[in-house]
Amino acid sequence: MDNTKLKLELKMPFFMAWIFTFVFLYALSYLWHGVILNDLSRISYPKNFFLILVAAVYFCISFALTFLAQVLPFDQKLHIKGLIVGAPVGLFIYLIAFVFGISFYSNPTLAHILFDLGWQVFEGAIGGIIAGGLLSFFGFIASERKKSKASH
Repeated sequence: MDNTKLKLELKMPFFMAWIFTFVFLYALSYLWHGVILNDLSRISYPKNFFLILVAAVYFCISFALTFLAQVLPFDQKLHIKGLIVGAPVGLFIYLIAFVFGISFYSNPTLAHILFDLGWQVFEGAIGGIIAGGLLSFFGFIASERKKSKASH
């Protein structure tokens, strides 16, 4: 295995992809839970506290998606690699929440569990696609800027 593929380059494209992915996933989560499902009305503690915790969680999730899309050694375009990474990450996150009983519902039905699982996998997959696509995009911009500076 070529170890250079496992090298994480903490440069501007990585950080830009990470932050944009975080903002996208946080906004998507708020839209889903706060607007469409109105789950935030079921929270028994201050909503601001919940939103700060959710922001911290999505900050970590977006880092993981961006990191994995960049360093995993299989040869795919970055947005495809992000999709391949994102769906299992979404599944894993849902399983953690399910095992620990983290839910907006006290007695969820099987239909609710499957729907929520599907949403988490979808959200992870979309997050992975965004992270991988942005890594490609910002990497391309950085390389073009480097070429432009070298030619002047």
